[in-house]
Amino acid sequence: MSIIEVKDLSFSYTKEIEALKKVSFKIEKGSYTTIIGHNGSGKSTIAKLLAGLLVPNGGEIYIDGAKLEEKTLSNIRNKLGIVFQNPDNQFIGSTVRDDIAFGLENHNVDPAKMDEIIDRFADVVNMSSFLDKEPNNLSGGQKQRVAIAGVLAMGPKIIIFDESTSMLDPKGKDEIKKVIYELHGDKELTIISITHDIEEALKSDHTIVMNQGEVFMDGIAEEIFKHDDKLLSIGLDIPFTYKVCNEIRKRGHKIGYYTDMDELAEGICQLSSRK
Repeated sequence: MSIIEVKDLSFSYTKEIEALKKVSFKIEKGSYTTIIGHNGSGKSTIAKLLAGLLVPNGGEIYIDGAKLEEKTLSNIRNKLGIVFQNPDNQFIGSTVRDDIAFGLENHNVDPAKMDEIIDRFADVVNMSSFLDKEPNNLSGGQKQRVAIAGVLAMGPKIIIFDESTSMLDPKGKDEIKKVIYELHGDKELTIISITHDIEEALKSDHTIVMNQGEVFMDGIAEEIFKHDDKLLSIGLDIPFTYKVCNEIRKRGHKIGYYTDMDELAEGICQLSSRK
C-alpha cells in the first residue's frame, strides 16, 4: 500500500530555474527508499515539498491517503519528520535531553511521560549516556543521532533524511547509516533518504534516480545499478561490487551481481572452483 503518491509534481524557484518537471512516483508503506542524483537534480526540492516547506507550482502530493494542502498540512506534518544536512543548525536544546524534549513540549505531551519517551529514543540512537551533555561536546554524527531521536520521539509514520550524512566525516556517516539500517527493521516506519551515497542506495528497497528535475529511473536498486551505461551518462557511479562483476563478465565469465563484499568474494571463489 502506498503511503506517499506524487503526481505530476512541478516546482520552480524562479522563472528561469525549473527544479521539478512533472515528477510522479509512489512509495510503499514501511519501505526504505533512496532518492539519488547529482547536485541540482531536484532531490532536496522533493524532500521540502513532501514536508510542506515549499508549495508546488503544479501537481499533487498524497501522504497517508490525504492530499497535501493548507487544510491538511498540520495533520500531515504530525506524521512526517525530517532530518536535514547540517547537525549544528538542528540542535535547539542546551543539552541532549532538552533537545529531544523540545518537540514533545511543543506538542503538549504530558511531562510525566516525557522522560520515558526521551530515554527510549535516546537508546534507539545509542545516545543514552549523553543525555546531559551540551552540544559543544558532541561530534557531528552524535548531533545527527540526537536529531533523529527528536524526530522519532514524535512518533512519525515517515522520516526523511535530507542529505543527512553529507556534512559528516566518514565515522559520522557510518554512524547515521547504521541508525537508518536499524530503523528499517520497524516495518511501520517509512524511510526516505536523499543521498549521494551509492552504497547506501544499494541497501534500500526502492531507488528513485533524479536527473535535471525529472525521474530518470525508478525501481529496485539491484536492478537499476545493472544499467551502468545509463547511470554513467548522467554523471552517477555504480557500487564497487557491481564494477567488479562487470569486469569479470567482460572477461567471459558468468557471475551474478552482489550487494556486499562477502557475497562477491564467495561468488569469485565459486568461479575458481568451476575451472
